[in-house]
Amino acid sequence: MTKTWDDITWGDDVSEKEWVVEYIAKVGSLAYHHLTILSGADMEEAQRALMGELRATYSEASEIEVTVLRMEVLEFDPDEPMFTGEFIP
Repeated sequence: MTKTWDDITWGDDVSEKEWVVEYIAKVGSLAYHHLTILSGADMEEAQRALMGELRATYSEASEIEVTVLRMEVLEFDPDEPMFTGEFIP
């Protein structure tokens, strides 16, 4: 059966997104609250990036209990004209 124009998949637009991730890492009896920005095309890649960050941050820990409080795509919608010339970063 011949495919029509609508049947053809052109490949997904997989662009790198920034994810804001808020989580609590419990190591032993201590709990650490983190807020970070990770890159990934989808949530699965963002989760992999979070695992990499945890391994790098807590390389000495044998066990880490992680509770993710928030994981969402960071949307950029700046109101740039509102800040032009009035504020210096």
